[in-house]
Amino acid sequence: MMISGREKNNISLREINKKNILKIIIDIGPISRIDISRRLKISRPTTSAYIGELIEDGLIEEIGKSDSTHYGGKKAVLLQFNSRAGHILGVMIGVKNIRIALTDLGPNIINMMKIPTEEWLGPEVVIDKLIKKLKEIIKKSRTDKENIIGIGIGATGLVDSKRGLVIFSPNLSGWSNIKLKEIIEKKIDLPVFIENECRVQAIAEKKYGLAKDIRDFVCFETGTGIGTGVFIDNKLVIGNKGMAGEVGHIITNLGGKRVCHCGNVGCLETLCSTSSLMEDISDDIKKSGKFSIYGKDKLELGDLFGLYNEGDEIVTRNVENNAKYLGIGISNTIKMFNPELVIIHGEVIKFGERYLKIVKKSVSENTFPKVKDDYNIKFSEMGDNVGIIGAASIVFDNIFDLDNSNIAGHYIIKKKLSRV
Repeated sequence: MMISGREKNNISLREINKKNILKIIIDIGPISRIDISRRLKISRPTTSAYIGELIEDGLIEEIGKSDSTHYGGKKAVLLQFNSRAGHILGVMIGVKNIRIALTDLGPNIINMMKIPTEEWLGPEVVIDKLIKKLKEIIKKSRTDKENIIGIGIGATGLVDSKRGLVIFSPNLSGWSNIKLKEIIEKKIDLPVFIENECRVQAIAEKKYGLAKDIRDFVCFETGTGIGTGVFIDNKLVIGNKGMAGEVGHIITNLGGKRVCHCGNVGCLETLCSTSSLMEDISDDIKKSGKFSIYGKDKLELGDLFGLYNEGDEIVTRNVENNAKYLGIGISNTIKMFNPELVIIHGEVIKFGERYLKIVKKSVSENTFPKVKDDYNIKFSEMGDNVGIIGAASIVFDNIFDLDNSNIAGHYIIKKKLSRV
């Protein structure tokens, strides 16, 4: 049967209104029907009808009544998003470890596992291992696979999210033009969305963390590599072919001799990554001949936090140099983007406030010394699973597409979740 233009418009308007209602409840809830009606400027009966459908779909729920009303009369029934309406698989592929988690439709982790990446084995082996573990966590979770709406993956390196492609990862052996989305979709039979690891961290901070109410901010990842996730005017900055935010490969030390994983010499990453910090400390210990003091031939990153707090001379000197160089990197980022907030992620958070104080001082000295500005730089408060939460968020954002009010055909919530 042919559908008239008017019917198409009615379908479109209906689904757009449902999307807008859901978005309001997620962003503002708990909220009443009457407040939703006022915000959207649609009638109360129409609002209630749409809300009834969303309740039937399991996406929203009533949670009781408000304490009072603006205009007297009966107390309003409050609505909130039901994050238990479905599940998402979130993955973070790091240099050392892969984290895999089953989450709800919000930031809550239901089940998680961490496995060594063993990146030297090459992409085929690593991806096969990832697929095996994804199947395992689905089985262990005892949830109907139909209730899982997709898989979100954060991967280190240059990522083309539109094509589902890892273009190049300097810290993962052999990862060049890997069709990660296509490979995993064929094996797991779920929609897959991929993004750079720093950008998924920024997405998590925007939805649930320190940047929830911030329009312009930068997340600075510190680890084996250095990278950023950037939001400008509430929009994630991706760039051409996913190259935006690769500050770790900005040439900072023209006289440097250390070769970066990307193949260049003098990258910021060679100055303030955790791997460069470990290398610098190891070199200093060798030069000093003080091996016996540390009780082992080679220090691990986990050893440094206690030694730094204890004031060990070699460790303290190198950690503070690391903080200064990180401050220079953040300074360059501030000059480029002028963010309201900079959020630092990674193991360096464990060095504590003394480390952060040195970073901030370096930023002030290297940004605009004649312009006094108390730059807003903070450690992330989301913990080690920030990337997992961000990876799951990209699935939710792509499937629900709540910011797109123009394409009703992409609204697949009911189709996808009506069986939950």
